Amino acid sequence: GVPLDEISPILCAGITVYKGLKESGARPGQTVAIVGAGGGLGSLAQQYAKAMGLRVIAIDSGDEKKAMSEKMGADAFIDFAKSSDITKDVRAATKDGLGPHAVILVAVNEKPFQQAAEYVRPRGTVIVIGLPAGAYIRAPVFESVLKMVRIQASYVGNRQDSEEAIAFFQRGLIHAPFKVVDLKELPDVYELMHQGKIAGRYVLKMPDPEV
Repeated sequence: GVPLDEISPILCAGITVYKGLKESGARPGQTVAIVGAGGGLGSLAQQYAKAMGLRVIAIDSGDEKKAMSEKMGADAFIDFAKSSDITKDVRAATKDGLGPHAVILVAVNEKPFQQAAEYVRPRGTVIVIGLPAGAYIRAPVFESVLKMVRIQASYVGNRQDSEEAIAFFQRGLIHAPFKVVDLKELPDVYELMHQGKIAGRYVLKMPDPEV
């Protein structure tokens, strides 16, 4: 009962970030930082977070991703390429200056995975979802222990998570930003991905089967 091109990003990316937000334990009114907020996963994570009553700090780079995040209702946008102190800037974007209650990592490079534990608030949770090739998770031991930081990975979701994620979409609360392209344009899409220039998702239109 829904357009297939519109819901297709929900059936993988949407379920994945929704599950991660559930695993974070963040409650309505609390703040989550979404790292990689302008990408396919991040754009959906922002919407699910808002639909769940959370405040959103979007972290990414570029004017297009900033504009998209603001359109989706992000409470703050931090351009990591322009920030001289990402930890200070993220904490300053929260109401009490203590940092977000949870960090959702859907970035495509390793550095943000090394920074998250530094700016999440005491007793906060870092949720690892993104899969940068060859990346490692590192955190300052002393500060992490004092703050009692929890670092947890999250992978896709089960049938119940899927039903809940789809229900948000059916209620009109999730609108995946996407662009439909022909299959022959796939090499160009990969090039844009490598350059970090894709905001949202691309949906491939398969050729009509021969009758």
